Amino acid sequence: MAQFDTLLIDGGFAIGSTDYAEHYPSDWHNTRIVVTVIAGGYAVPMIVDTGAPWCVLDPELAELWGLTPTETYTVSTTLHVRGMAYEGALVRAAVALQATRGADLEIEATFFIPRLASGEVWPWPNFLGLEGFLSRIRFAVDAAENVFYFGPQ
Repeated sequence: MAQFDTLLIDGGFAIGSTDYAEHYPSDWHNTRIVVTVIAGGYAVPMIVDTGAPWCVLDPELAELWGLTPTETYTVSTTLHVRGMAYEGALVRAAVALQATRGADLEIEATFFIPRLASGEVWPWPNFLGLEGFLSRIRFAVDAAENVFYFGPQ
């Protein structure tokens, strides 16, 4: 049991919490908040990024999840990711934060899926963005215990 479970989960702020990793699997040099998201039957590590306007998803993973351009509500947009401009589409998808304690939280998220040239590989991690995901939930971070708390708005 984490220190704030009783206060935040039993108190009604959150419905669940998850222990988070401090490093994205391919980036051991930078400290992050990395939580597990479930979608399309796949568990995927994603970086919590309050500076990202939307969630950012590797196009290969989007294909595995079954996200197609017909599901876009914005035909095309540009997003700057780590100083690089990428054209892509915004797509809505239901995803779930996987709880270590309490209940999972399913939410409709907005993902930016970049369009890559043939043979190009997406070089960046997957992100949970502020407007596309985090602004639609309540969340708190206990950095002392590496716990991410979450609940519906």
